[in-house]
Amino acid sequence: MSNKTFGEVLQDLRYGTLHDELTEKMQEVVNACINTGKVGSLTLQIKLKPGKSGELEITDAIKSTVPELEKGGSIMWATPEGNLQREDPRQMTIEGLKSIGSEKPQTLKTV
Repeated sequence: MSNKTFGEVLQDLRYGTLHDELTEKMQEVVNACINTGKVGSLTLQIKLKPGKSGELEITDAIKSTVPELEKGGSIMWATPEGNLQREDPRQMTIEGLKSIGSEKPQTLKTV
């Protein structure tokens, strides 16, 4: 009789649902690593508890570290009343300035 491989046992644990969960978690970690350029990890812990009649109770725990994209911060100024606002309340307003971000961009032509 040949030995059963770890992969074969893994597919039998929890009637195959452990294998399915590991597959989903692996894909989640792989995609996050690719998207963020950061390190991720996937850990499987298997515990075997012997019973009195020769049986083994097998429990598992899956832990993953999924990297996340960095979130940008905000810069705000406090008013004398304790409110926060995006504009510096000490900044002077210059009349006649035009915002360039609100215009529709022009189509570039190839020569």
